[in-house]
Amino acid sequence: MDYDFLVKAEELELRYQPPRPPRRLGFGRAGLPWGEWREVATARLGEVLAVDAGVAAGAVTEVRRTATEGVEVVALVMAVGEGLSVPAYLLNPGGERVVMALHGHGQVDECLRIRGVHEDYHHNFAIELAKAGHTVLLPELRGFGALSDLAAQRDGESLSYWRWGEHMVYTLLTDTFQRGRTLMGDTIEDLLRWEDWLGVECDVVGISWGGDLACAYPVFSDRVRSIFASGTLGSFEAVFAEAGNAPAHCVPGVLEWFDRADIAGLNAPRRLAVHYGALDTARSAAPKAFAELQEIYAAAGARDEVALHISAGLRHEMDLGLLIEFLSS
Repeated sequence: MDYDFLVKAEELELRYQPPRPPRRLGFGRAGLPWGEWREVATARLGEVLAVDAGVAAGAVTEVRRTATEGVEVVALVMAVGEGLSVPAYLLNPGGERVVMALHGHGQVDECLRIRGVHEDYHHNFAIELAKAGHTVLLPELRGFGALSDLAAQRDGESLSYWRWGEHMVYTLLTDTFQRGRTLMGDTIEDLLRWEDWLGVECDVVGISWGGDLACAYPVFSDRVRSIFASGTLGSFEAVFAEAGNAPAHCVPGVLEWFDRADIAGLNAPRRLAVHYGALDTARSAAPKAFAELQEIYAAAGARDEVALHISAGLRHEMDLGLLIEFLSS
């Protein structure tokens, strides 16, 4: 038999679009007053993400410290249990405001201006915020950098996620799914632990995957004052079908209940800035999502506390000037 006998793609109909889930707890569909909706939707989000909002900080050890560009940087490690510890970097301890800085797909080094590290879409925003006078906590997130393989010290096993330039099979993500957990939920628990260790109110800044987390993690926090989320919002549908995102953003069953605007809206009435570069290919679904987000904030009596910023000439990247202005206002 020749290979040409096999059915070819052009002989098929390939316009498949999965059935659209109902978003039963989408704010505009649930038919509940804002306060009641927020309570019910927050509880459901916790279940969907498998988040335990009651986690506490583990033991934190200082590994080393240095100074760069006039900023003191302290390397920390927290024990979180089950054979795992996670790192973070505390910049400019004692600065006026405390900011939790959340990186996207990449590593913490792309937020710190490390010699020899390629300048990318983060634009070293953690070190820039510290230079602006803020105390910055920069956690390395599960699946990235030193945490790219959570089972690296177990012979013959791998729980890996992001290894740029290498073959990636995302075993960390698939393993969490089959155990009824999510990478986003596990990461949120780590952020709640770091917040508990800080023990003070903070602002949250994130881009891309970090922007997703900046909108989701504060839903479970009483200490977050304001949020700057770059390169996020839009829709869970568009992020895969249109933008081709890596799968950390995936939450099984989430669209049965709500979309990204609903999750971000659970932060009302706290101040929230959503940011995109005008040339960001992921921004196509942003206007519709932001309109939904405004509706939620209006229902919470906080319409003026949410804003959408579009930076001319920028792609999927942080706008440092806008960010520093937001935190100074």
